Amino acid sequence: KSGIPAWEQFVSKAPADLFERRGGAVQFGVKTALGVPVVSPNVGRVVLILYSKHDRPKDEALVGRMITDLRLMNPCARWRLVVDIDPDAPGNAVPPTSAPVRPSSLCAPPAVGDAGAA
Repeated sequence: KSGIPAWEQFVSKAPADLFERRGGAVQFGVKTALGVPVVSPNVGRVVLILYSKHDRPKDEALVGRMITDLRLMNPCARWRLVVDIDPDAPGNAVPPTSAPVRPSSLCAPPAVGDAGAA
């Protein structure tokens, strides 16, 4: 929520109420997690999460370079929200609809050109 990257070590030892994915971290031997928030033109912000099986010490310079590079990629979420409705439940007599997913024009990648061109 803060928009600040989070570098967490020893996530497999974190209390389950603080790290919902603790079970998976234990199962797969994950020790470090990094969450990098990146502005997205169509959803506001996406968070890229990277996991490591190694205890990685925090590296602010690496995180800064990652944020810079990710911004250049102009990430755009391309998913469709699907909600299953039980038609037998009281008050849920709404038929499901399916609309085609169209890419947003807001998600066009940044233009690539000569750095010295005017």
